[in-house]
Amino acid sequence: MRPQPRRKKWSEAEERSLIDKYGEMSRDGTLSKMKTREKKYKPIAAHVNAGHHARDPSSYPWQWTWKDVSTKIQNMRHQYSLVKQKIKKPGDSEEFDWPDGTTHWSNFILYKDVFGDVPLVFPSEPEPEPYNNELLVGSDFVDLEFDYEEEYNNNNNNKDKNEEFTEEPNQTRKRKKGWEFVSAQLGRLTELEARLERREVERESERRRRVREREEMARESEEREMMRREEVLVREREWEERMERKREEWKKRMDEMLSRHRAEMGQMQARLLHEQQTLVGQFIGLVSQWAGGLTDHHTADPRAPVYLSQMMVHGDARVEGDNQEDQFIVDG
Repeated sequence: MRPQPRRKKWSEAEERSLIDKYGEMSRDGTLSKMKTREKKYKPIAAHVNAGHHARDPSSYPWQWTWKDVSTKIQNMRHQYSLVKQKIKKPGDSEEFDWPDGTTHWSNFILYKDVFGDVPLVFPSEPEPEPYNNELLVGSDFVDLEFDYEEEYNNNNNNKDKNEEFTEEPNQTRKRKKGWEFVSAQLGRLTELEARLERREVERESERRRRVREREEMARESEEREMMRREEVLVREREWEERMERKREEWKKRMDEMLSRHRAEMGQMQARLLHEQQTLVGQFIGLVSQWAGGLTDHHTADPRAPVYLSQMMVHGDARVEGDNQEDQFIVDG
């Protein structure tokens, strides 16, 4: 036969850590700022787990969730209201015998500091009611697992409950109506909790959908940016290629112009050199003729015609572009 799983039960130390953390967050206004139960009770669950289960898993085997903390807080508030119902003074006045609360529950003052003026569970009853085991067993749906039950059972001064309290039919009916009211309220709370959870699930799915849409838009924007950059790179590369071709063409034209210029300059230098030589030769011939005329102007030097003939420029030795006026013959 398969063993039944052990029921999760809060230890006294864990309950104390829970109520201390809840009271601290309630006093500093942290709880009122939180919008969902998960955000309210998740830090409390983490605080309790860190202080007990994380340090000593063997002594504190349970790791509590925020839902466990929410249920426990609800049960604590309910139990506090039950004890508060018992210490209410008779009559219509809203007065309570606060010191008497510790006789029913040793931690009553601690919970009073935390929960404060929690409303009563159901309309006040003129006389206290006995806590019997059957009633507590029937209230397991709110998980009333506190030391209040144990202390009440151990602190009854060895008196029989039936002897200490007497029940009347009208009190039984009131108690029944009260528990029916509590059951209805808890049913509504359960329905509200389920509705809130569904709303949280819907909000979470909507949030995820928006996140997916934003990621898709970011991805599309990134792709467009990459395409734009590629187009810019292509245009820049084409522009550089065009500029390179233009530079090559310009360089080629410049080389051709320089070649033509060098050829023209070479021709000009050759022509100038030839003309210079011709002029020098003619000048020397004139000087020689003048010098010969001084010694003997009546007798002609037989070497003069030969020399002058050598000074004449023959047609085949002329440079292209020379004029006819560049050559002349001097008669003796």
